[in-house]
Amino acid sequence: MMDSDPVFVHAWWRSGSTYVWLKLRRNASLCCYFEPLNERIATLAREAVSIDPEAQVSLALRHPVPERNYFAEYFEFATTPVTTYLPQLAYERYFLRPDDDDPALHAYLNELLTTSRDAGRRPVLCFCRSQMRSAWIKQRFGGVHIAQVRNPYWQSSSFQVSPYFSQNMALIGIRLCATHPQAFAHIGAFAGLARGGNVSLSMRPDDALRLFLLLWIASGVQAVAHADFVLDMDLLATDTDYRDKAMRWFAALGCPADFSDCVTPGAARQASPGKGWDSAVDEAIQALRTHAACLVEGRQRAVLDRLGNLSVPSADILERAVRP
Repeated sequence: MMDSDPVFVHAWWRSGSTYVWLKLRRNASLCCYFEPLNERIATLAREAVSIDPEAQVSLALRHPVPERNYFAEYFEFATTPVTTYLPQLAYERYFLRPDDDDPALHAYLNELLTTSRDAGRRPVLCFCRSQMRSAWIKQRFGGVHIAQVRNPYWQSSSFQVSPYFSQNMALIGIRLCATHPQAFAHIGAFAGLARGGNVSLSMRPDDALRLFLLLWIASGVQAVAHADFVLDMDLLATDTDYRDKAMRWFAALGCPADFSDCVTPGAARQASPGKGWDSAVDEAIQALRTHAACLVEGRQRAVLDRLGNLSVPSADILERAVRP
Protein backbone atom coordinates (compact mmCIF):
# COMPACT_ATOMS: atom_id res chain seq x y z
CA MET A 1 0.00 0.00 0.00
CA MET A 2 1.62 3.26 -1.17
CA ASP A 3 0.92 6.71 0.26
CA SER A 4 0.14 7.85 -3.29
CA ASP A 5 -2.48 5.17 -3.95
CA PRO A 6 -5.94 6.62 -4.59
CA VAL A 7 -8.53 5.95 -1.89
CA PHE A 8 -12.13 5.06 -2.74
CA VAL A 9 -14.86 5.18 -0.09
CA HIS A 10 -18.00 3.35 -1.21
CA ALA A 11 -21.02 4.42 0.82
CA TRP A 12 -24.73 4.98 0.24
CA TRP A 13 -27.11 7.77 1.25
CA ARG A 14 -27.73 8.33 4.97
CA SER A 15 -24.88 6.10 6.08
CA GLY A 16 -22.61 8.77 7.57
CA SER A 17 -20.71 9.37 4.35
CA THR A 18 -20.56 13.16 4.73
CA TYR A 19 -19.13 12.78 8.24
CA VAL A 20 -16.32 10.53 6.99
CA TRP A 21 -15.61 12.78 4.01
CA LEU A 22 -15.31 15.84 6.22
CA LYS A 23 -12.90 14.04 8.55
CA LEU A 24 -10.64 13.04 5.66
CA ARG A 25 -10.95 16.46 4.05
CA ARG A 26 -9.09 18.03 6.98
CA ASN A 27 -5.83 16.49 5.76
CA ALA A 28 -4.17 19.05 3.49
CA SER A 29 -2.26 16.35 1.59
CA LEU A 30 -5.50 14.81 0.35
CA CYS A 31 -7.93 15.94 -2.32
CA CYS A 32 -11.26 14.62 -1.05
CA TYR A 33 -13.92 14.67 -3.72
CA PHE A 34 -17.48 14.71 -2.37
CA GLU A 35 -19.86 12.28 -4.11
CA PRO A 36 -18.10 12.08 -7.49
CA LEU A 37 -21.23 10.62 -9.11
CA ASN A 38 -23.67 13.19 -7.74
CA GLU A 39 -25.97 14.40 -10.51
CA ARG A 40 -25.42 18.04 -9.43
CA ILE A 41 -21.90 17.95 -10.82
CA ALA A 42 -23.31 18.33 -14.33
CA THR A 43 -24.54 21.86 -13.52
CA LEU A 44 -21.93 23.13 -11.04
CA ALA A 45 -20.56 26.64 -11.59
CA ARG A 46 -17.19 27.72 -10.23
CA GLU A 47 -18.55 31.07 -9.02
CA ALA A 48 -21.37 29.58 -6.96
CA VAL A 49 -19.19 26.87 -5.46
CA SER A 50 -16.51 29.36 -4.46
CA ILE A 51 -18.82 31.65 -2.45
CA ASP A 52 -21.55 29.41 -1.03
CA PRO A 53 -20.83 26.67 1.57
CA GLU A 54 -24.54 25.67 1.43
CA ALA A 55 -24.99 25.71 5.20
CA GLN A 56 -28.77 25.52 4.93
CA VAL A 57 -28.52 22.34 2.86
CA SER A 58 -26.28 20.81 5.52
CA LEU A 59 -28.66 21.70 8.32
CA ALA A 60 -31.70 20.38 6.46
CA LEU A 61 -29.96 17.06 5.83
CA ARG A 62 -28.59 16.89 9.40
CA HIS A 63 -25.03 17.06 8.06
CA PRO A 64 -22.10 18.75 9.78
CA VAL A 65 -21.75 22.20 8.20
CA PRO A 66 -18.60 22.33 6.03
CA GLU A 67 -16.35 25.38 5.99
CA ARG A 68 -16.23 25.25 2.20
CA ASN A 69 -18.75 24.16 -0.40
CA TYR A 70 -19.22 20.42 -0.76
CA PHE A 71 -17.85 20.56 -4.30
CA ALA A 72 -14.95 23.00 -3.78
CA GLU A 73 -12.33 20.40 -4.74
CA TYR A 74 -13.76 20.13 -8.24
CA PHE A 75 -12.65 23.70 -8.95
CA GLU A 76 -9.46 23.86 -6.93
CA PHE A 77 -7.09 23.41 -9.84
CA ALA A 78 -6.56 24.91 -13.27
CA THR A 79 -7.90 21.74 -14.86
CA THR A 80 -11.54 21.18 -13.92
CA PRO A 81 -12.61 17.51 -13.94
CA VAL A 82 -16.26 18.63 -14.09
CA THR A 83 -15.82 18.99 -17.85
CA THR A 84 -15.65 15.20 -18.29
CA TYR A 85 -18.70 14.48 -16.10
CA LEU A 86 -21.81 13.33 -17.95
CA PRO A 87 -25.32 13.37 -16.38
CA GLN A 88 -25.93 9.69 -17.12
CA LEU A 89 -23.02 8.66 -14.89
CA ALA A 90 -25.14 9.12 -11.76
CA TYR A 91 -27.73 6.40 -12.36
CA GLU A 92 -27.73 5.13 -15.96
CA ARG A 93 -25.38 2.17 -15.37
CA TYR A 94 -25.68 1.82 -11.62
CA PHE A 95 -24.53 -1.82 -11.63
CA LEU A 96 -21.29 -2.91 -13.30
CA ARG A 97 -19.33 -6.13 -13.24
CA PRO A 98 -15.50 -5.97 -13.28
CA ASP A 99 -15.21 -6.83 -16.98
CA ASP A 100 -17.94 -4.49 -18.22
CA ASP A 101 -16.99 -1.60 -20.46
CA ASP A 102 -17.86 1.98 -19.50
CA PRO A 103 -15.49 4.41 -21.26
CA ALA A 104 -17.33 7.53 -20.07
CA LEU A 105 -17.06 6.57 -16.40
CA HIS A 106 -13.43 5.55 -16.88
CA ALA A 107 -12.54 8.87 -18.51
CA TYR A 108 -14.23 10.90 -15.78
CA LEU A 109 -12.74 9.04 -12.81
CA ASN A 110 -9.33 9.06 -14.47
CA GLU A 111 -9.61 12.84 -14.82
CA LEU A 112 -10.34 13.20 -11.09
CA LEU A 113 -7.32 11.11 -10.18
CA THR A 114 -5.01 12.81 -12.67
CA THR A 115 -6.05 16.35 -11.73
CA SER A 116 -5.37 15.90 -8.03
CA ARG A 117 -2.14 13.96 -8.54
CA ASP A 118 -0.79 16.60 -10.91
CA ALA A 119 -1.36 19.12 -8.12
CA GLY A 120 0.61 16.98 -5.65
CA ARG A 121 -2.46 15.82 -3.72
CA ARG A 122 -3.54 12.26 -3.01
CA PRO A 123 -7.00 11.63 -4.48
CA VAL A 124 -9.74 10.39 -2.14
CA LEU A 125 -13.10 9.73 -3.78
CA CYS A 126 -15.99 9.54 -1.30
CA PHE A 127 -18.92 8.05 -3.20
CA CYS A 128 -22.62 7.59 -2.45
CA ARG A 129 -23.55 5.85 -5.71
CA SER A 130 -20.69 3.43 -6.33
CA GLN A 131 -21.22 0.32 -4.22
CA MET A 132 -22.69 -1.68 -7.09
CA ARG A 133 -19.78 -0.52 -9.27
CA SER A 134 -17.02 -0.85 -6.68
CA ALA A 135 -15.60 -4.07 -8.16
CA TRP A 136 -15.41 -2.37 -11.56
CA ILE A 137 -13.65 0.68 -10.11
CA LYS A 138 -11.15 -1.51 -8.27
CA GLN A 139 -10.44 -3.52 -11.42
CA ARG A 140 -9.81 -0.37 -13.46
CA PHE A 141 -7.98 1.87 -10.98
CA GLY A 142 -6.56 -0.30 -8.21
CA GLY A 143 -6.00 1.77 -5.08
CA VAL A 144 -7.47 1.28 -1.62
CA HIS A 145 -11.18 0.55 -1.24
CA ILE A 146 -13.35 1.13 1.83
CA ALA A 147 -16.88 -0.24 2.16
CA GLN A 148 -18.92 2.02 4.44
CA VAL A 149 -21.96 0.29 5.95
CA ARG A 150 -24.81 1.28 8.25
CA ASN A 151 -27.57 -0.85 9.82
CA PRO A 152 -30.19 -0.87 7.03
CA TYR A 153 -33.11 -0.36 9.40
CA TRP A 154 -31.80 2.98 10.65
CA GLN A 155 -30.48 3.91 7.23
CA SER A 156 -33.87 3.41 5.58
CA SER A 157 -35.54 5.31 8.43
CA SER A 158 -33.18 8.22 7.78
CA PHE A 159 -34.40 8.43 4.18
CA GLN A 160 -37.40 10.27 5.64
CA VAL A 161 -35.32 13.41 6.11
CA SER A 162 -35.95 14.32 2.45
CA PRO A 163 -38.01 12.90 -0.44
CA TYR A 164 -34.84 13.12 -2.53
CA PHE A 165 -33.60 9.77 -1.28
CA SER A 166 -36.72 7.73 -1.96
CA GLN A 167 -37.25 9.40 -5.32
CA ASN A 168 -33.73 8.69 -6.51
CA MET A 169 -33.78 5.18 -5.06
CA ALA A 170 -36.81 4.64 -7.31
CA LEU A 171 -34.81 6.06 -10.23
CA ILE A 172 -32.04 3.55 -9.53
CA GLY A 173 -34.67 0.81 -9.59
CA ILE A 174 -36.06 2.08 -12.90
CA ARG A 175 -32.62 2.03 -14.53
CA LEU A 176 -31.80 -1.43 -13.21
CA CYS A 177 -35.23 -2.77 -14.14
CA ALA A 178 -34.63 -1.77 -17.74
CA THR A 179 -31.62 -4.10 -17.97
CA HIS A 180 -32.49 -6.71 -15.31
CA PRO A 181 -36.31 -6.85 -15.18
CA GLN A 182 -36.37 -10.32 -13.65
CA ALA A 183 -34.62 -9.00 -10.54
CA PHE A 184 -37.72 -7.07 -9.49
CA ALA A 185 -40.35 -9.74 -10.05
CA HIS A 186 -41.12 -9.96 -6.33
CA ILE A 187 -41.77 -6.23 -5.86
CA GLY A 188 -45.45 -5.89 -6.58
CA ALA A 189 -46.20 -3.97 -9.73
CA PHE A 190 -42.79 -2.32 -9.75
CA ALA A 191 -41.80 -3.50 -13.23
CA GLY A 192 -44.96 -2.01 -14.73
CA LEU A 193 -44.53 1.25 -12.86
CA ALA A 194 -40.87 1.38 -13.87
CA ARG A 195 -41.80 1.17 -17.55
CA GLY A 196 -43.95 4.27 -17.03
CA GLY A 197 -41.02 6.09 -15.41
CA ASN A 198 -43.17 7.58 -12.64
CA VAL A 199 -42.62 4.92 -10.03
CA SER A 200 -41.60 7.25 -7.18
CA LEU A 201 -45.04 8.86 -7.24
CA SER A 202 -47.03 5.64 -7.12
CA MET A 203 -44.89 3.01 -5.39
CA ARG A 204 -46.42 1.64 -2.20
CA PRO A 205 -44.42 1.97 1.04
CA ASP A 206 -43.98 -1.81 1.36
CA ASP A 207 -42.66 -1.99 -2.21
CA ALA A 208 -40.29 0.92 -1.47
CA LEU A 209 -38.94 -1.09 1.48
CA ARG A 210 -38.51 -4.16 -0.73
CA LEU A 211 -36.59 -2.08 -3.26
CA PHE A 212 -34.39 -0.54 -0.57
CA LEU A 213 -33.46 -3.92 0.89
CA LEU A 214 -32.75 -5.46 -2.51
CA LEU A 215 -30.38 -2.59 -3.31
CA TRP A 216 -28.85 -2.48 0.19
CA ILE A 217 -27.95 -6.18 0.15
CA ALA A 218 -26.69 -6.22 -3.44
CA SER A 219 -24.67 -3.07 -2.73
CA GLY A 220 -23.30 -4.42 0.52
CA VAL A 221 -22.24 -7.77 -0.93
CA GLN A 222 -20.25 -6.16 -3.74
CA ALA A 223 -18.69 -3.37 -1.69
CA VAL A 224 -17.74 -5.59 1.25
CA ALA A 225 -16.45 -8.43 -0.93
CA HIS A 226 -14.02 -6.14 -2.76
CA ALA A 227 -13.06 -3.85 0.13
CA ASP A 228 -9.68 -3.52 1.77
CA PHE A 229 -11.42 -2.24 4.90
CA VAL A 230 -15.02 -2.31 6.12
CA LEU A 231 -16.08 0.82 7.98
CA ASP A 232 -19.22 0.04 9.97
CA MET A 233 -20.77 3.27 11.17
CA ASP A 234 -22.78 1.65 13.98
CA LEU A 235 -19.66 0.11 15.50
CA LEU A 236 -17.73 3.32 14.92
CA ALA A 237 -20.29 5.14 17.07
CA THR A 238 -20.63 2.58 19.86
CA ASP A 239 -17.54 0.35 20.12
CA THR A 240 -14.38 2.11 21.36
CA ASP A 241 -12.12 -0.82 20.42
CA TYR A 242 -13.48 -0.83 16.89
CA ARG A 243 -13.14 2.95 16.69
CA ASP A 244 -9.50 2.78 17.79
CA LYS A 245 -8.84 0.04 15.25
CA ALA A 246 -10.41 2.14 12.47
CA MET A 247 -8.43 5.22 13.42
CA ARG A 248 -5.18 3.22 13.45
CA TRP A 249 -6.00 1.77 10.05
CA PHE A 250 -6.67 5.18 8.51
CA ALA A 251 -3.49 6.58 10.09
CA ALA A 252 -1.42 3.71 8.65
CA LEU A 253 -3.04 4.40 5.29
CA GLY A 254 -1.68 7.95 5.44
CA CYS A 255 -5.17 9.40 5.88
CA PRO A 256 -5.48 10.09 9.62
CA ALA A 257 -9.01 10.80 10.83
CA ASP A 258 -10.38 11.51 14.28
CA PHE A 259 -13.63 9.58 14.69
CA SER A 260 -13.85 10.08 18.46
CA ASP A 261 -16.99 12.23 18.13
CA CYS A 262 -18.86 9.80 15.84
CA VAL A 263 -22.57 9.59 16.65
CA THR A 264 -24.87 7.49 14.48
CA PRO A 265 -28.57 7.88 15.38
CA GLY A 266 -30.03 4.55 16.41
CA ALA A 267 -26.71 2.72 16.62
CA ALA A 268 -26.91 2.19 20.39
CA ARG A 269 -30.61 1.32 20.43
CA GLN A 270 -32.01 -2.17 20.15
CA ALA A 271 -34.54 -1.65 17.40
CA SER A 272 -37.51 -3.96 17.01
CA PRO A 273 -38.41 -3.42 13.36
CA GLY A 274 -41.26 -5.93 13.49
CA LYS A 275 -42.49 -8.76 11.32
CA GLY A 276 -42.99 -6.57 8.26
CA TRP A 277 -39.30 -5.69 8.26
CA ASP A 278 -38.17 -9.27 8.90
CA SER A 279 -40.33 -10.68 6.13
CA ALA A 280 -39.09 -8.01 3.69
CA VAL A 281 -35.48 -8.90 4.55
CA ASP A 282 -36.21 -12.61 4.03
CA GLU A 283 -37.87 -11.85 0.71
CA ALA A 284 -34.93 -9.76 -0.53
CA ILE A 285 -32.44 -12.46 0.45
CA GLN A 286 -34.48 -15.11 -1.32
CA ALA A 287 -34.74 -12.91 -4.41
CA LEU A 288 -30.98 -12.38 -4.55
CA ARG A 289 -30.50 -16.13 -4.32
CA THR A 290 -32.88 -16.77 -7.21
CA HIS A 291 -34.35 -14.39 -9.79
CA ALA A 292 -32.32 -11.35 -8.65
CA ALA A 293 -28.97 -13.17 -8.52
CA CYS A 294 -28.05 -11.20 -11.65
CA LEU A 295 -27.46 -8.17 -9.39
CA VAL A 296 -24.95 -9.95 -7.15
CA GLU A 297 -21.23 -9.44 -7.74
CA GLY A 298 -18.98 -10.60 -4.96
CA ARG A 299 -17.06 -13.53 -3.61
CA GLN A 300 -18.94 -15.39 -0.91
CA ARG A 301 -15.78 -16.20 1.05
CA ALA A 302 -14.65 -12.58 1.01
CA VAL A 303 -17.94 -11.40 2.50
CA LEU A 304 -17.92 -14.09 5.20
CA ASP A 305 -14.33 -13.23 6.14
CA ARG A 306 -15.32 -9.61 6.80
CA LEU A 307 -18.45 -10.17 8.89
CA GLY A 308 -16.51 -9.58 12.11
CA ASN A 309 -16.09 -5.95 11.05
CA LEU A 310 -19.84 -5.38 10.88
CA SER A 311 -22.51 -4.71 13.48
CA VAL A 312 -24.74 -7.67 14.29
CA PRO A 313 -27.79 -6.55 12.23
CA SER A 314 -25.75 -5.81 9.10
CA ALA A 315 -23.59 -8.92 9.45
CA ASP A 316 -26.63 -11.14 9.94
CA ILE A 317 -28.30 -9.95 6.74
CA LEU A 318 -25.18 -10.20 4.58
CA GLU A 319 -24.25 -13.59 5.99
CA ARG A 320 -27.68 -14.99 5.20
CA ALA A 321 -27.48 -13.52 1.72
CA VAL A 322 -24.21 -15.25 0.77
CA ARG A 323 -24.02 -18.41 2.89
CA PRO A 324 -25.14 -21.57 1.05
